[in-house]
Amino acid sequence: MDVLYDSELLRTLVAVADAGSFARAGERLHLTQSTISQQMKRLEEQASQPLFAAAGRSRVLTDSGELLLTYARKILTLHESAAVAMQHGAVAGVVRVGVVQDFADTRFPHALRTFAKRHPAVRVEAKVTSSRELSCMVDDGILDVAIVFNEPRTRRGETIRKVSLAWLASRDFELPKAGEAWPLVLFEGPCSFKDTAIEALDQRRIPWRVVYTSPSLSGLHAAARAGLGVSVRISEHARDNLRALGKAEGLPALGGAVLKIITANDCLSRAAEELAASLRTSSVLRAVG
Repeated sequence: MDVLYDSELLRTLVAVADAGSFARAGERLHLTQSTISQQMKRLEEQASQPLFAAAGRSRVLTDSGELLLTYARKILTLHESAAVAMQHGAVAGVVRVGVVQDFADTRFPHALRTFAKRHPAVRVEAKVTSSRELSCMVDDGILDVAIVFNEPRTRRGETIRKVSLAWLASRDFELPKAGEAWPLVLFEGPCSFKDTAIEALDQRRIPWRVVYTSPSLSGLHAAARAGLGVSVRISEHARDNLRALGKAEGLPALGGAVLKIITANDCLSRAAEELAASLRTSSVLRAVG
């Protein structure tokens, strides 16, 4: 028999996941903790399997709970979109979009401006992080749309344009002497640009050492501008006291990367579809340089 999940129970499930406990979820929803517990018990009955497991004094989501949570977020987003659209007769709702840091403060806001003028009833929630994390979030249904650089797991998606990679350093950066290691300023954690740079140096047997890591692009740029070392990003970041280095300075070519737009595999809301279409055709994102 088909199961119809109660949207009120799904909303409580999301609140519990976001708040981290039944008690805090009750505070957000203005419900008692016992009411929250009863609602989650009813939801487990609808799902015919446990959604929570004991972890010490806390309760954590089971694998089934995590799966239902993913669908709950999608269902509630569609409910909100439908309700607003029926009231106003226009595209509305919430769209969750991700973008790599390289464009978050420059091109992306301008691309969104065009969409916002066309669809003022849509609320956009943006996430800025690495391509790998964004790809995982799209796969898991946490994001509807994302602008990412090509990764092994992002072979799907539509190409927006190709970008060139470059070694970036301050204009007064002192080049290392022959045989000395190149000081590198890199993203912490997984990063395809970092992998490309290290592989290129190793293939040419050029010594290197990491002198600074940062989780943010602004942190990398600040360290590079201060002369701490050489960073690797897209070539259009060669500005504001950052210059591109290359063959003349003894560094290998880095090639390029592909900027893509990816969307969740499952059915998108109309608002998400409209945003994806707007980003695909954005002249700001497609422009070179």
